[in-house]
Amino acid sequence: MDSDNDLDVWAQKDLIEMMMVGSSSKVNVIVFWDGFESPGYAFRIIRNGFERLPEFSLDGVEPNMGAPSTLREFADFVFTTFPARHYALLLWDHGDDFRGAMFDSHIPGKGFDFLTHQEMVEALAGFKIDVLIYAACVMSTIEVAYEYYSSGLNIDYYVANEGYDPMDGFPYHAILTKLVATSDVSSFRLAKLFVDEYVDYYTSQGKAYSQSVTLSFLELDQIGQVVSDLQEMTQAIKKAIAHYAPIISDARGHANLPWSENGWERLIDLTTFVKTIHDETEDPKMVWNIDPAIIDAVLSASQRLLQSLMEAVVYVRNTPVMDRKGCGGIAIYFPTSWNSFEKNRHMYGSLYSSMQFAAQGWLDFLYAHWNTKAD
Repeated sequence: MDSDNDLDVWAQKDLIEMMMVGSSSKVNVIVFWDGFESPGYAFRIIRNGFERLPEFSLDGVEPNMGAPSTLREFADFVFTTFPARHYALLLWDHGDDFRGAMFDSHIPGKGFDFLTHQEMVEALAGFKIDVLIYAACVMSTIEVAYEYYSSGLNIDYYVANEGYDPMDGFPYHAILTKLVATSDVSSFRLAKLFVDEYVDYYTSQGKAYSQSVTLSFLELDQIGQVVSDLQEMTQAIKKAIAHYAPIISDARGHANLPWSENGWERLIDLTTFVKTIHDETEDPKMVWNIDPAIIDAVLSASQRLLQSLMEAVVYVRNTPVMDRKGCGGIAIYFPTSWNSFEKNRHMYGSLYSSMQFAAQGWLDFLYAHWNTKAD
């Protein structure tokens, strides 16, 4: 839990929620928290309080929450000190899609750092994580999921938000109440519990600062097939890229969902994008000037991709507005133009090629689209 930034009051709120329930004989809730006005503290959450864990090497130390060694030391400590059949790791802080998370503003001698996804891989290599959860914004993207998949991290389910995560975050009281009341819970049920309690909270209590709330969980083992099918679809489209320009633009527009109100217009919903490509390719008025062999190839590839997306996005729930907009549980990076990608510093185009996904055909597809005038 990293609130050594502008989130400190929200971290304290969430810790109080956790302490309303605490650990049990079956469940240990272990936190390493770096607050704004304090060093890092490690503790076991108990009902109405906490137990300090001074034996953890970073307890009482001002840590760099953006250093992979910090996360790795914590994981090693928990696995050694609290053996269990299942482990869920929750990372609490700001999130910035493929750029990273865990933004620490108070690092002695350094000032600021954050954890890149490559550093996440370094920190978690060798650990078996049943469920990895981000309490952060815009982390359910194909780029992040593929980075963890292709790097060989041993993670079953990945719970993350492809949109805005409201400041209220997860309803920890509701989640822990159900968790500790269950004698045994599978990884699948735990991931689903987080999704259900989160969306129920924002649907019924209206706590969101935006009602554009969604949450999903992915099966990371399925992400490789999604990326392979996506590459096949984009390669087929590139054979008639000029003719496909209007369809691509339509698909991007339909997939630019309400989280863009918070400044993430660089991201679109991947499932909506693919479905629009598929549906408009079936419309003779949209593809009258395209070689039938290319049409067949795009239809076949997009249909396979929609199927692999269904298998990878195991579970997604939305508030009503996100349901109406067709939020499918996983996003993809798609700036509107080459100039935005290259010159707008908020697009982080210079960092994109550091993600393993960028080399799987998507960046080439974007350049082909940006450099094409529609026929």
